[in-house]
Amino acid sequence: MFVLALASFAGPAFAVHPDLVVPEKVASSHKACQEIMRIGKKYQVEGLFAKEFVEGQCQLARLDVAVAVQLLTEKMAEKAAREGSGAIDKEDLAILSDLREELRGEMLLAQSRAFQTRYTELGTNLHALTKNITISGGMTGVLQGTLGNKPRDYADSVGRADMVFNFKVGDNTIAVIDVEATGGSGIDAHIGNYSILNNIPMAPSDTVRFRTAWVEHTAFDDRLVFTVGKIGLTDYFDNSSVANNETAQFLAGAFVNSAVLGAPSYGPGMRVTAKLGDRITFGLGYGSGDTTGTNILDHGFGIAELGYKLKIGELEGNYRFYGSLDGSLPVVDGIKSVNENAWGTGLSIDQQVTGQLTLFGRFGWHDEDAYLTRSAWSTGFQYAGPIPQRKDDLVGFGYGQILINSATAQEKLIEAYYKVKVNDQMAISPHFQYLINPLADKSADNVFVASVRAQLIF
Repeated sequence: MFVLALASFAGPAFAVHPDLVVPEKVASSHKACQEIMRIGKKYQVEGLFAKEFVEGQCQLARLDVAVAVQLLTEKMAEKAAREGSGAIDKEDLAILSDLREELRGEMLLAQSRAFQTRYTELGTNLHALTKNITISGGMTGVLQGTLGNKPRDYADSVGRADMVFNFKVGDNTIAVIDVEATGGSGIDAHIGNYSILNNIPMAPSDTVRFRTAWVEHTAFDDRLVFTVGKIGLTDYFDNSSVANNETAQFLAGAFVNSAVLGAPSYGPGMRVTAKLGDRITFGLGYGSGDTTGTNILDHGFGIAELGYKLKIGELEGNYRFYGSLDGSLPVVDGIKSVNENAWGTGLSIDQQVTGQLTLFGRFGWHDEDAYLTRSAWSTGFQYAGPIPQRKDDLVGFGYGQILINSATAQEKLIEAYYKVKVNDQMAISPHFQYLINPLADKSADNVFVASVRAQLIF
């Protein structure tokens, strides 16, 4: 993760300076807090501590200080990504490195979002409930309308809210529970397609559920990570830094993950990721085909992925190659058509080409004798700061195709969006999608979809 790489620029860790040792309860006059506030002011990072704490009216726990250090590190990383590592004073990095070492146990909890790409937007908004429990959350709403969807166009809305609880179980173990509420079925209920125009709805109707609930343990200086519980394999595999999160990036499922990945929905599963070198990772994952949890070992889905991080100067790229084995049962009108284990493979690439422009691409294939679909590919870009005065705004563009066996055409999708960052808690983005040959039917009318997404994090 870039944040951890930024912190490592300060050099190897030594014994923490006595002035930076943080007690269980700390006041704003403490040297560690003074340094955090000084660095925050220097790099224009606000909201590190509550006003009451800054004014000396209350004390904080070590976990609160760790959350502030995590937020400060994230914001400094963003500055370095935009302006280069020279924009960050190495003495400041050395102090942050000492603080991270002093708060190592608490930092494990504060960094838990590093293992969940889907929750990146929530990662800098952890709120301490107790010494060992933090909470973060977000709400996303989408209003969509169609044009050209004969015989009738539709307007639809959908909303989703997540409340994520983080528990520190031990120095190297955390537990996470994500409580999710979803309202509305989305525009896909009215338009037949394989691309999933709105990936926000995770259920066909209004629902409240435990989306995920898992325990995660790290070992060998965080080189080995093991996660078990109710998980989603797409949170760990086939990722992309710019096309992997429907609440903050592209709306369409075809750009969030490969349209032919075939991973099961959230349910019982596990994953193991090993860091084989500074740039190489290897991961294994298993997800149950029975998401009710009654028969978790039958008809499961397994995946293995090799990841490589390429760095050219200050520009980073991620290259992921995976293979999968799908043992799920066929369902009526489903994508899988035979009752047998079926192989799949794919790759996901994202590469910075400038400090503002990142390209992405995906390709996936699975056994055409076992599925209605054969392969899918997508490509596009994300551009940060299109307007000089709006450096935190984002522009995204994606194009993808899904190849269908024995079809008269291939389904194609174009999506473009502009994400306006209103403040650190709120963003609004208009999205425009153009669906070509829905359901791979050449005679079907193409459909234009306009959307507005609002996102609130807290």
